[in-house]
Amino acid sequence: MPRCLLVMPQSFYGFAATIAGSLEALGYTVTAANDEYPANTIGKIMGKLDLAPIRWLTRRAFHQRFLAGPRWDLVVICKGRGIGPALVDDLKRHADRVVGYHFDALAYDQATARWVAGVDRVTSFDYRDAAAHDWPVVELFSSLPAPDPLPPQRYRYSAIVRNHSQRLAYVDRIVSALGSTDSFVFVYEKSRFGFWRKAILSPQLYWKWRDRISFSPLPYADYVGVLAASKFTLDYAHPKQTGVTIRCFEALAVGARIITNNVWTLKSPHFGAHNAVVFALSDDAAALRQSVAEFDGAERPRPSRRTPETFISDIIGAAPAAVPAGHGG
Repeated sequence: MPRCLLVMPQSFYGFAATIAGSLEALGYTVTAANDEYPANTIGKIMGKLDLAPIRWLTRRAFHQRFLAGPRWDLVVICKGRGIGPALVDDLKRHADRVVGYHFDALAYDQATARWVAGVDRVTSFDYRDAAAHDWPVVELFSSLPAPDPLPPQRYRYSAIVRNHSQRLAYVDRIVSALGSTDSFVFVYEKSRFGFWRKAILSPQLYWKWRDRISFSPLPYADYVGVLAASKFTLDYAHPKQTGVTIRCFEALAVGARIITNNVWTLKSPHFGAHNAVVFALSDDAAALRQSVAEFDGAERPRPSRRTPETFISDIIGAAPAAVPAGHGG
């Protein structure tokens, strides 16, 4: 079977395992590599600060671990924060094809721009970056195991968010506009230090929401259940990003509509006036109430799932390598 080297952050939720599984379903044997070495806290700090030694250390690690054996049929690089042009040249000499994907925005993380010229194909989830650099847009996916049958939509809206940037302020704005009746709000705060730093800057807001902020994430099964039982769910994209988030595709998979701050979502063929309401933090609350009220009594949108296999096929830009034995044909 063809060999694929998958280069991406290995600690980014379950993203790496999902992509690896999708490549295997498409006919590849997959070896996983982190996109920066050392793959530890020191490496993350060096990568975040964009220090040049991280690229030298990453290149050395790749030569020791991944470039001393047989050629690769395919190399897939996602994000690639520790990678530089020299390592991409090395990968090209040891692989038949090298493709890249950026699941962030260049305004937030410039790493991909450093090595993109050396790959055979590059795509991005970010609409603004894709337009600026003439890259194809490859949208994200849902690996969510949607309940079957779907439960009744008991929540008028849900807000299940990891707190960063202005997300808590956005949640507060939505709840203030729509009221809290028949809603589900859960705010995950990853770090107590981060919580106190933000609480000092916005004490009234954090005091107001103190009972809904948790330092433990909502169990995944509970998240799926709440999302599937929601008429609307909140999506707050980072202000520097214009790509459609995974949350939107998870909502799509269970027939939930979205309220999002990302106007670029409406550029996606998967979303439009029938299943998305765009509401910025500074927009008029009355307009939001009117937009949501227009869906009172409306049927649930037909669930539609964009699969991880479709996603990785779009990144590769080619047909599956092979159909593994036992997977049909």
